[in-house]
Amino acid sequence: MPAAVPLIRPISDLRTDLNDVCTQAQETQQPIFMTKNGKASLVVIDCVAYEEQRQHERYVQKLREAEIEEKYRKETVSQASLDETMERIFEVWGV
Repeated sequence: MPAAVPLIRPISDLRTDLNDVCTQAQETQQPIFMTKNGKASLVVIDCVAYEEQRQHERYVQKLREAEIEEKYRKETVSQASLDETMERIFEVWGV
């Protein structure tokens, strides 16, 4: 699937056509690159899209952390060993 064409608008649209910029951000859920004198200046993104992007970044970070942790973990715990440990804990707690 080809990459989406970025949405680009002049920064003056924030002053002259703010409602349309907001509507476009909400409808497309894509960032809108605002340019000033032909150069990128700001990025406008809908709050829902921003929160989804942040959540995705958090998931990716957690996966990376888990991969690193797994890579350096020296041993694994068997189900039988885990069951035995849990039984001892429950005995101590009287559960």
